[in-house]
Amino acid sequence: MALFDAGGPQFGLDDAKIAVWNGDGTYGTAVDVPSVQMMDVQYQTVNGQLEGDDIITDTHAKARSAQVRIRFGSVSFPVLAVLTGVPTVSSPGARTQRFGKINFPYFGLCGRALSTRDGGDTHLFVPQCKIMEGFTVSFQYGQYAIPEITCMAVYDTTFQDIYRSVEHDVAQAVTVPPVFTV
Repeated sequence: MALFDAGGPQFGLDDAKIAVWNGDGTYGTAVDVPSVQMMDVQYQTVNGQLEGDDIITDTHAKARSAQVRIRFGSVSFPVLAVLTGVPTVSSPGARTQRFGKINFPYFGLCGRALSTRDGGDTHLFVPQCKIMEGFTVSFQYGQYAIPEITCMAVYDTTFQDIYRSVEHDVAQAVTVPPVFTV
């Protein structure tokens, strides 16, 4: 029996894409997340414990959402347009995005880690998330601009997931949603 499944062990974060969530199991055009450095998903739970007889007699935890973080290089107007819903307006020699009162949209996110043992990969797919905390765009002397965004993923009724991991025997291109058959 092999120590690792096809697609594993995973190393690094090779690629990530985001796309506007249309609300019906479809997405807008996927946008590459430039110089993606980190993507993590952490389940959020509602939980409790039953106490009595001077001990804990039962516990319960149920997933209700996930906190999603993504860090990438450069202030990317296409990425910010998907994350915020703020369009990019172009004129000769310049582009602009104007941030004011924003109702953040839902979007889908998919990241890929390649296997170190075979030609496979693992995709981490978040079908429905949105920015739920403030985020900082920062420029600093001697540093690249590295935005980090925190979002909340909620249960998607089309995919019936909060998030999904997909392993492939042969590496697949990153798409939103990813290639899966189950």
